[in-house]
Amino acid sequence: MIRRAVTAFGASTLGASILGAVLLAPPASADVGQQVLLQSGAIRCLLSADEVAFGGGPMTVCALTNGQPWGQAPFETSKWNQRPNLAVVRGAGPFVWERGTIAEPATAPVSVDSDAFKSNGWTVEPQGMRTRISYDSTGHGFFITPADIRGF
Repeated sequence: MIRRAVTAFGASTLGASILGAVLLAPPASADVGQQVLLQSGAIRCLLSADEVAFGGGPMTVCALTNGQPWGQAPFETSKWNQRPNLAVVRGAGPFVWERGTIAEPATAPVSVDSDAFKSNGWTVEPQGMRTRISYDSTGHGFFITPADIRGF
């Protein structure tokens, strides 16, 4: 009987230790990407090597900083027929319109208005009135201005 009590006590202590370790473990860090401001702050983009919130994989998500939807974005076919406010391009090439928000960064976004900038496998190149964003491995990306977006 004493042996059973010790075994039960030992097992419950081990179980509590494991449970405590799981509950107190630090959360896994997600790839938050690098945020950049384009066109004198009119556009904010998130350059990510693995954007889990949008299904994973390398992608760039851009939004107008005034919170408005993109003018050329098609209307949704949902009940409210709103325009998407996010332009999303994946490293493999697909370009889509989405609704949502880009989270506020922990550090200030990098302003990219004159020189090329590289981060997370993406290259951002200001080209006068537009900015070219491309994924280094595939060359896919888009040209972006506050009024127009064209994928390539």
